[in-house]
Amino acid sequence: MKNKSSYLAIILAAGKGTRLDSKVPKPLHKVNNLPIIDYLINAFSFFSNIEILTVVGHQKDKLIEHIGDRSFYVVQQDQNGTGGAVKVSLDFIKKHQNVFVFVGDSPFVHKDYIEKMMLSHKETDADCSFLYSEFPFDLPYARLFFDKNKNLEKLIEFCDLNNKDKDVVSFFTSHYLFKSQFLLNQINNLGLNSATGECNLTEIINICIENKNMINPILIKEFWNLMGINTLDDIKRINSYKNYDKKN
Repeated sequence: MKNKSSYLAIILAAGKGTRLDSKVPKPLHKVNNLPIIDYLINAFSFFSNIEILTVVGHQKDKLIEHIGDRSFYVVQQDQNGTGGAVKVSLDFIKKHQNVFVFVGDSPFVHKDYIEKMMLSHKETDADCSFLYSEFPFDLPYARLFFDKNKNLEKLIEFCDLNNKDKDVVSFFTSHYLFKSQFLLNQINNLGLNSATGECNLTEIINICIENKNMINPILIKEFWNLMGINTLDDIKRINSYKNYDKKN
C-alpha cells in the first residue's frame, strides 16, 4: 500500500451490462480494439500516487484474471448499486486521503480529466468533486440543477425526473473525487432508491448540498468523453463525436 497521502481510484466494474449482448463482462467489452477497463486502468496508472482498486462481481474470475497485478480488487456479491460497491471497498478507502470513484463503463475519461480533478479538488479544498457535462441529447442520466449564480441546488435521478426536468442539459456522469474521511462519514447515510431498490452513490450529492459541504462541480466540454457504454449504438455515437473533434 502507498502512504496515507496517496489517492485511491475505485473502478466500479461489477455490473452485467446485459444491453451490450456480450459474452464477456461489460468492462472487458472491446471499444476500438481495447477492453473498456483497460482505458481506465491506463489513465489512472499514469499517476504514481494513485492506487487502483476494481470492484468486480459478474463473471468476476474473467475480470480478475484480466486485470492481473495492475489493480487490487474486491468482490461485490450483491448487485445492490454503486453505494453498495463503495461499502465493500471501505478497508481500502481508510488507507488513503482521497478517493476517486469512477463507473467502469466510461472508457474515454482520460488522464487530463483526472489531473484536472486532482488540482481543482485540492485548490477548492472540496469534500466532493465531480465531473459533469452538457449533453445535446437525452440519456438515462441524473440531472444537475443550478441556480442563476451557478450554485448547485439539487441532483435528481433519471427515474425521478418529470418531463420538464428531462429538458435540463447538465448531466451527472458519476465520476467523483472525495476526501476519504468525508466519504467514510457519509456512506452509511445513503438509503435505498424506491424505484430501483439499490443504494446509489449519487445520493451523496444531495447530502453535500443539504449539509453545506464543499462541493466542486467540474464542467467538461467534451461530453462524449464522459459517456458510459451501455449499447453498441453508444459506441457508434461516441466515435462519431470523437472523429468529428479530430477533424476540427
